[in-house]
Amino acid sequence: MPPLLKRIYLEVADGGFGRWGEALSLTDTTYSFSDSRRLLDEYLGWRGAPNYPPSVVPLLTWGCAIWSLVDYRTPEGRMWGWDPNARCPEHGHALFPEDLTLAERLSGWLDGRDDFPKVPAGSYCPDC
Repeated sequence: MPPLLKRIYLEVADGGFGRWGEALSLTDTTYSFSDSRRLLDEYLGWRGAPNYPPSVVPLLTWGCAIWSLVDYRTPEGRMWGWDPNARCPEHGHALFPEDLTLAERLSGWLDGRDDFPKVPAGSYCPDC
């Protein structure tokens, strides 16, 4: 887990932070912040998807099947997006890397920018 995210979970809140307070909880099974399950349960469900990188972990849902995810391999917490409406034209993949870090995403929320995950310009799909 990226150090910033670890500190947030340990020192601020076990979920319920971020955009509209919907970050997934690590431990709460009654989860009142979102319609989603605990982070581990969501992650295990995502791992079954084809071409899904095992280091990318869901953080929160935007609704309409759009998600923000964090790459746990990167110390800065590189952000990823999932948007079935913005699929790669060649292979239909809905998962894409974003051009921002967890700190930048959190700063955007604090500044009042609720930008949906954005598909990067150019080819981002490893299969294209």
